[in-house]
Amino acid sequence: LVCPHYDKVQSNGLLRADDFDDLLQKHDTEIGIGIDHWAALEVHGDRFRVMSLPEKEGSVLKDENNKPYFSSDRKGTPGIWIKEVKGNEIRAKLCPQEGSIQDLLRAPSSIVEDYRVGICRDLNPLAPIRIKRTKRTRIDAEVGRSQFTYAIKT
Repeated sequence: LVCPHYDKVQSNGLLRADDFDDLLQKHDTEIGIGIDHWAALEVHGDRFRVMSLPEKEGSVLKDENNKPYFSSDRKGTPGIWIKEVKGNEIRAKLCPQEGSIQDLLRAPSSIVEDYRVGICRDLNPLAPIRIKRTKRTRIDAEVGRSQFTYAIKT
């Protein structure tokens, strides 16, 4: 699970990091990746690296022993946090600056479907659209047993 803008406050007044922790509790076999607003995770093949703008604010502060910790008030530098649930506790560690994707991710032992997926399916009962024929000015398509022609403005 990925949470962009991890260090920002949402429009509902909640810190995205806190909201993400609640989500992780519901998906406790999955890895969480919290990406600060001014950070990015670049992936090339089986390798990754963290990119950030060090002059911008972020959630990464370090204590007197140089151990990173999360700053909810964005007093640090931008970074990426790796989170997972162990028992009833959410553990967080700062993502290494670069490495192998295999060291960053793992397959979950199960995936819990959010209850809202079923609601969305019920509210959008249409079958997948199949394109039958495409011409320069129209598209013929099927949705379930219904057939539609879509005019294309040129």
